[in-house]
Amino acid sequence: MADIPPPPPGTPPPGPPQYTPPPIAPPYQPPAPPSYSDIPYAPPPGAPGYQPPAGYPSLQTGAGIMSQFSGMAGWSIILGLVSVGVPLVSAFTSSGTIVYFYILPIFGFIRGVQAVTRGQLIGGLVGIVLNVLGGIVSLTVALVH
Repeated sequence: MADIPPPPPGTPPPGPPQYTPPPIAPPYQPPAPPSYSDIPYAPPPGAPGYQPPAGYPSLQTGAGIMSQFSGMAGWSIILGLVSVGVPLVSAFTSSGTIVYFYILPIFGFIRGVQAVTRGQLIGGLVGIVLNVLGGIVSLTVALVH
């Protein structure tokens, strides 16, 4: 900075540098639509239709109703049937001794709730209803007997 001599007397002080705005961009032009004139409307005669590649299994169209009664829902239904069925069968077949399960309906109810939260709504609700009935039967037998 020391190498630059001062301006001669009577010269106006330099002003700020002049700003030049950037060039204005042209307005947006959307791309031209594609031309479909070279695509035939129908396949040429004798062309085979679409065939899926070999080796892939065919997809099922729906989940199927039986999937609602498997897994957690299946266990809930089994526990509910046992907790309702065993006291009824033992009441009709034995002479006064009724077998009942006081914990089994609780586990079945929990499995039913787990099934509902995992997407098995129908099977889970069937299991929940059976286990509530099993709990009522067990409670009734425990209080009366």
